[in-house]
Amino acid sequence: MVYRSSNPALNPQYFQGGVASERMTLDGTINKTLALLGLVSIAAMLSYSIILQNPAYFWLLFWGGFAGGSILALVIIFMRPQNPQILMSIYALLEGLFIGAFSYLIEGYYLGGTEGVILQALVGTVAVFLTMLVVYKFGLIKPTEKFVLVVCSLVGAIMIVYVFNLILMLFGTTVPFLHSSGPIGIGISVIFITVAALMLIVDFGMIENGVKFGAPKNMEWYGAFGLVLTLVWLYLEMLKLIAKLRD
Repeated sequence: MVYRSSNPALNPQYFQGGVASERMTLDGTINKTLALLGLVSIAAMLSYSIILQNPAYFWLLFWGGFAGGSILALVIIFMRPQNPQILMSIYALLEGLFIGAFSYLIEGYYLGGTEGVILQALVGTVAVFLTMLVVYKFGLIKPTEKFVLVVCSLVGAIMIVYVFNLILMLFGTTVPFLHSSGPIGIGISVIFITVAALMLIVDFGMIENGVKFGAPKNMEWYGAFGLVLTLVWLYLEMLKLIAKLRD
């Protein structure tokens, strides 16, 4: 089955079999995913530690990581380098810097130093990932073409909301209720987390298809990269939801 992925890093046309001698494997994709997540984690802990000791570095690490990671992610997605491991590793480090700064913003500023929020967000992210993996393996939710089209539409709508919110922030305001801790704001976060969780199903399916149809070996990196993109988004949404609930 061939279908579109809601994650641009997992475009199906790049996962088709070719003439390469080495093929994509599930183990290879898992190992590369763990490697990228390891870099994200190391950079995030370093960023959080630096800001904790010297808050003056917050904006540098926050916007440097966010802007640098976003630009590099777009470069990887649209240029599709044959050997993307170096660029993806740099992306993981930049994304880690942003995550560390964002985590500090939520725990140290938004909640006034409330501890345990980051750990809860991590546990929640892992729980959702494992749950969706089980759901996918048992075929309870299948990434059919109709399913993927719905997820694509929802993800696109969410990204438009975030871009619009970023523009509004330049004028000193935000999208109503997006960051509020009231029932509507909490409901929005729950919806966003649900969509991110459903996107994991799409990503699992695309990776499995790549392995099944003998995609080139370098697609392991793109499979890992796409999965990391989704997991990072899921963690950020989980962190915001927990912050709203504890506000």
